[in-house]
Formats: sequence, structure tokens, C-alpha cells
Amino acid sequence: MRPRHETSFDQTSPLRDLYSGLVPRGIPKNEVRPTRIERRARLVSAIARGRRWLDEIVSGSITDVQQIAARQKCSVRQVNMTISLAFLAPDLVRAAVEGRLPRGIGVERLRDAPAEWGRQFDALALNPQ
Repeated sequence: MRPRHETSFDQTSPLRDLYSGLVPRGIPKNEVRPTRIERRARLVSAIARGRRWLDEIVSGSITDVQQIAARQKCSVRQVNMTISLAFLAPDLVRAAVEGRLPRGIGVERLRDAPAEWGRQFDALALNPQ
């Protein structure tokens, strides 16, 4: 019997459909492995944090990113990079939440993505759904 943490991605696996959304160009679908749960949780948390910080700025409760940086004890650059996650394409966010992003696409790769949603997929070499 296979251990629980391993997942089979053969053609008969019921999980094939779950992970068939975003596939890096040039890689067969049966070789794509989903993001690990820890990286996925970190990414979804960072997207939520970026959206929350952007909302604070837009609503006026915070006047600039320096206030967030001081509160979070991090650099202004870190705040700006995290806020950039608030502008990810909805399909990328959905894929992150559902665990359908391929391994290797995490916070570091998604920060400071192009503003145009179509270019985000190109920059990551992913085929949109």
C-alpha cells in the first residue's frame, strides 16, 4: 500500500482532473506535481495579507507603506512586494487556493508579477485554463 503523502498521477487517477488546470509549457500533464501544502499555505496567506494591506491603504486607515512596514517590523520593499500579490490574476489565485499550481511557483515567483493578467501567465510559462 502506498503511503498517504504520495500521490499517483497516472492516467487512471481520480486526482488527474484536480491537477490538470495550470501546466507549465513544454511539460507533459502527467509529470506535473502540485505545490506542497506548506508552500501553498504560505502563498495563500501572503496573498490575503497583500489584499488586507492594500485595503488598509485604499480605505485610508493607513496613509503609506512605511506605517505597515513599521507595524510588521519589515522593510518597505517587503510590504510592496506583498501588496503586489493582491493584483494576481483571479485564475492564479484560485489555482493557489485549490493547490493546482505546479511546484516551484510560490510567493517568490509571484511577487512583482506583471500587472496585466495575461502577461502573468506568460512570465510563469503557464497555459491559462
